[in-house]
Amino acid sequence: MDKRVILAVAGAGKTYHICHSIDPQKRNLILAFTHENIHNIRKELIDAHGSIPERTTVMTFDSFVYRHFICPYEPTIADFFDNQDFRSKGITTVDPPPQRIENGYGGVVANPKYKRKDQLGHYITKGNQYYCATISELVVYVKRGRESLIKRAAARLNLFFDQVLIDEFQDFREHDYDLIDTLSNLLSCVLLVGDYYQHSVSGINNTGRPFKNKKADVGYTDYVAKLKQDNYSVDETTLNRSRRCPEAICAFVREKLGINIESTGINQGGITWLAEEQIDAILQNPSIQKLVYNSAANYSFNAMNWSYSKGDTVDVACVILTDQFEGLDKEDFSVARISLSTINKLYVALTRSKGDLYLIKASIFKKLKDSYTK
Repeated sequence: MDKRVILAVAGAGKTYHICHSIDPQKRNLILAFTHENIHNIRKELIDAHGSIPERTTVMTFDSFVYRHFICPYEPTIADFFDNQDFRSKGITTVDPPPQRIENGYGGVVANPKYKRKDQLGHYITKGNQYYCATISELVVYVKRGRESLIKRAAARLNLFFDQVLIDEFQDFREHDYDLIDTLSNLLSCVLLVGDYYQHSVSGINNTGRPFKNKKADVGYTDYVAKLKQDNYSVDETTLNRSRRCPEAICAFVREKLGINIESTGINQGGITWLAEEQIDAILQNPSIQKLVYNSAANYSFNAMNWSYSKGDTVDVACVILTDQFEGLDKEDFSVARISLSTINKLYVALTRSKGDLYLIKASIFKKLKDSYTK
């Protein structure tokens, strides 16, 4: 069994590595969380091999779960819930009813429409469509006798694929993560590639396993230790150098955020702290991407939220900081009291530029903010 994790840094080329390292003669299955990731994978495969290799399959993780764990085993699912007449009618992206809802008086009460996980209604709509949000939970939960649904499906997957590769592994949480973790013990060859420091950045999948332990964040060292405890071979060196970011930016991130990122030195650029009289020229320059913590649409300049810039590469960036990072330019600055999620979002913003990076303090930006607010 080959069970590996490659921990990467921003701009190191996670997708590039996956697509260029596969053997096109083997039966490869490449999975990712979003359709945008899938688009990038297909594009990179074409760049690497001239076309998508005939024996390589690319799909989103949700499609993978539905096609390989749900559809072939629907009779098992029906039997498990003692509903032999059950026939599904596809899948929906509509969210299932939450367990608790607001009562209109500022309080929270049990939702009468919510179904427990031991009921089929927890996983399907009244119209017999599977909830996309709960299909991994369903797969983890269902068994036939003592044998898990995952074990049965894994045996089938090993017949069809020589290797399973998962890009942006840090995006998978809770039941999706549980399914991947269990499946990894059963597949012949699996490779997971991700950046620990880009977790809890997107608007979804920000909480829970494996980056939360009860209510506490799981730090990098503990995260790596847990992977090794789970018998993963952890590679921290292959993708620890950014092909995007100049060394000046990488050094700044290492020093200020404590994140071990190196640069390949392909690109050149520096960091400039803007004084008040310099800000207008930068904000009015459309070729410079401005990155704000949130509410990007409220500004008249071309702004993007820190977290939404994940995966992007720009020529030049300008990051507008928040109050928490007012002292980022000081030697004694510490991130000790700042949430890991916020640190990760800044990490993403700081590592988008392949050239120069401009920084604006919150205290300075506030003096001009009204003139740039729609």
